[in-house]
Amino acid sequence: MPDYPDPDDYPSPDLRPFTAADVATRELPDFEAEGLLDDLEGEDRTARLKLLTELYMEDGIDLDTLRVEVEANRLALLPADLALGRSKEKYTPREIAELAGLSVSDFQNLIAAVGLPRPAPEQRTFDDADLLAARRLRRFQEAGIPTENLLAATRQVGSSAARIAQAHRDLVASDIIAPGADEYEAAIQLRQASLQLLPLAEQAVDYALRSHFLDQLRNQAMAMANPGLLGGAEGVEVSICFADLVGFTRLGERSELEKIGTVAKLLESVAIEVTNPEVRLVKTIGDAAMLVSEDGAALFDAAIRFIEVGNEAGDELPALRVGVARGEAIHQVGDWFGPPVNLASRITESARPDSVLADSKAVEAAGEEGFKYSWVGQHKFKGLDRPVKLFRVRRNDGSPG
Repeated sequence: MPDYPDPDDYPSPDLRPFTAADVATRELPDFEAEGLLDDLEGEDRTARLKLLTELYMEDGIDLDTLRVEVEANRLALLPADLALGRSKEKYTPREIAELAGLSVSDFQNLIAAVGLPRPAPEQRTFDDADLLAARRLRRFQEAGIPTENLLAATRQVGSSAARIAQAHRDLVASDIIAPGADEYEAAIQLRQASLQLLPLAEQAVDYALRSHFLDQLRNQAMAMANPGLLGGAEGVEVSICFADLVGFTRLGERSELEKIGTVAKLLESVAIEVTNPEVRLVKTIGDAAMLVSEDGAALFDAAIRFIEVGNEAGDELPALRVGVARGEAIHQVGDWFGPPVNLASRITESARPDSVLADSKAVEAAGEEGFKYSWVGQHKFKGLDRPVKLFRVRRNDGSPG
């Protein structure tokens, strides 16, 4: 029998993972002999042993799973994982496909669209939540929605969900776990935080989703009342803005990975701050953010504010360069496609740091009230037949530079 700590040593009876009676009536493995306590001494060893015992005796986690979690250095995450619904009953993609009435390929594509690794057909790592998602996909298919459109929408949802999960994980990791907590204490704090905060996070996402969905339905209703805007494939005259971080790719040194994450989050927060009722944030992609608006002047205001707010962030955020183009684009599954999207991205590459560069169509749409323009010249972009007339955009007071 392993040398277990005395239950009387625990500060509270509620924290005891087992009692002397448990030891007498249950067969406990020798965690040390199983290699699960290697290189641990003193309080670290006691905390690991306490956590292993609780997971094995109370949660019914088998030795193989415990070994995998220890080797992956994520044992402290396992109680939260269990609290969030890790199922002991696992399915393979082939079994889920059969139960849901899908092809195996459709389910594999669904998992990949969510943003997770594409699974092998016999990979037994899926549970009832995955089966429910597969059945939901099948119901959409039966309603007549093309699978490729469903997967495109799922990729948008998956990308957003990953950022939301990352934000809440960082919140938990930085603000919930007490400084100096041992492995067992961290595991219990993570489990409690997950149980308490996940419902709040789900409610926040539900609120945001419903609010945006209602807003877009209202906009669609207004569009249907105007001739020429009917149909999902109709092009709309919009101004597109890209804001790009200067020198972001040079932050690729391994020692600066944490800084890269901080800068990316800061860029996203700036992008959210500069939007206004007429301007929407379409997406952020690492070192760039994309905005769209039918109102040319409102977009220029947001574009200039990108520079202003970015400068207010100080040295933590690299300099920004901003490009704007206008033309007909199509809105599909949360993104925009068309010539002005490609052109705005290329104009951004030509802009100087801390400046806004725009094509003549965007300038014409914004007008001269509130802005002044400096002729930069004509630029020939790859893939375009004619040179593009470019202007540097400032407010009438001269900002940005």
